Amino acid sequence: MRIDVPRQPTARLSDAWRHCVGTGRFDLALRRDYQDSLALVQREIGFRHIRGHGLLSDGTGIHQPYEHAGERRVRHAFTYVDQIVDAYLDLGIEPFLELGFMPSQLASGEDTVFWWKGNITPPRDEAEWADLVRGVLRHLIDRYGLDQVRRWPIEVWNEPNLEGFWSAGQDAPTTASTR
Repeated sequence: MRIDVPRQPTARLSDAWRHCVGTGRFDLALRRDYQDSLALVQREIGFRHIRGHGLLSDGTGIHQPYEHAGERRVRHAFTYVDQIVDAYLDLGIEPFLELGFMPSQLASGEDTVFWWKGNITPPRDEAEWADLVRGVLRHLIDRYGLDQVRRWPIEVWNEPNLEGFWSAGQDAPTTASTR
């Protein structure tokens, strides 16, 4: 197949990409080579927000369930999230927070997407899910300030209208409250 590219522009390219670019997994930003590449791209073209998959996936280590005296408890750990968001902010980039995928120990099933197995099932405990989301947002506000976090776009799940990203379907009942 041959593709001919005209020498002169045929239309003006929108600069929508300056507002937000997508990346792979959120936790890729823990890698030095990724951060170096991101710094180069930001320096050369610049953009405001970056959106990555899997903020709540196991790779970021936020959701940490454990048992104490026969009772299930959950601790939230933000070390990796802080390192990632700090790296973004140091480059003049704000995160676009995608609240997903489901942590494996909160997932109601084993359906996944991508080679890194982002879990696409609903939470098995909606109150625990709501606590997780509240905990993440509270932590970010405590660390970075309400005025800053308010500027960050937040998406609850990645494309839940597509079966490949949300196993429960569009008509799934929800009773979760963010109180």
